[in-house]
Amino acid sequence: MSKTVPRTVMQGIGDDWVVTMEWPASVENGGPMRLVIEPVGENPVGGLSSTVLRQVDFRDAIERFRGQIAASQRRGREHERYEKHRSERLRAALSVGVTDDYLALLSSAYVSAVNRGLEKPNDYLAELAGKTTSTVRGHLWQARKQGFLTGSPGRKGGQLTDKATKILERIVPGADALLSPLESHQKIRESADDHILVEGPPEALGPKEPKRLGQKAK
Repeated sequence: MSKTVPRTVMQGIGDDWVVTMEWPASVENGGPMRLVIEPVGENPVGGLSSTVLRQVDFRDAIERFRGQIAASQRRGREHERYEKHRSERLRAALSVGVTDDYLALLSSAYVSAVNRGLEKPNDYLAELAGKTTSTVRGHLWQARKQGFLTGSPGRKGGQLTDKATKILERIVPGADALLSPLESHQKIRESADDHILVEGPPEALGPKEPKRLGQKAK
């Protein structure tokens, strides 16, 4: 099962401070449940003060948090559509037999399941293909033996080979990264910032122009 992590929003406060607000993954409305304020560089002279605290823009943070929720829901719908098409392609290929096309598609779906952290990828593949788990396990053994998937039979994991990738580029429209929209988004996020991994995109703002007391946020 993939790990569920909190959603976060970051704001810059002037040139000296950054605030991180955090919402549990199960929460979809309201203010943050955790707030951390840290200096950007060296400790600012005088430390934290009520003036700094009053510059935390909760309204803006909540709006951005809601934007994360909406984006996450859109990705979820896109992922569902992608999985439906993946299942249709897999079953159509299998209706012809255990061909090279089918084994390449099966290998791609398997690698996708493992990369997403599914505990039982073979059960997931069986549902996609409309076959029993034992049947799919046998097909994966063939995929490894025939050079579509790396790794040892009976051991979880593996990567697509060049042989599989070339077939997928031919039979799957637009198969550039061979990832669903959700998987592609996660891969980009992990490469860009491996210390902030959230279900919805975190918002890194700033540093903002410091606000003076009595001045409205822009």
